[in-house]
Amino acid sequence: MRYFICSFDSFNLIRFGIPAELTGKIMQLSRVQNSFCETAGSEIFISLPVLFRQKIIDPHGLVLKLTVTGDRKIILLTPKIEKEMEIPNDKVHGLPEVLSGPFVYFKGVFFSNENPVLIICPEKLMGCIS
Repeated sequence: MRYFICSFDSFNLIRFGIPAELTGKIMQLSRVQNSFCETAGSEIFISLPVLFRQKIIDPHGLVLKLTVTGDRKIILLTPKIEKEMEIPNDKVHGLPEVLSGPFVYFKGVFFSNENPVLIICPEKLMGCIS
């Protein structure tokens, strides 16, 4: 599966993988938010830094947008995408059940030669806000 890999500067030990086929569009984020989940019209703004309790002022996050058909697509809002990467499903390792908090919104982790990549599970994000 193809993923967009992104990180934010003040929390660069972990990168995040967003499934490319579930990404509606990519645009630069122009807002900073203080809560994990904020809504505006049919858009739901998700902040990864706030999810991990990072005190940063750099804009970064995900937007879940309700489409005309009622399907939800991710609109990826980020200052930068490091790269696109193919990650086979059998290379994504599940997270231990003991991890809770922000880790419940991820389906697993991919270990590469670089920093680990947490794979976002859009269904879990959508489930928490529907």
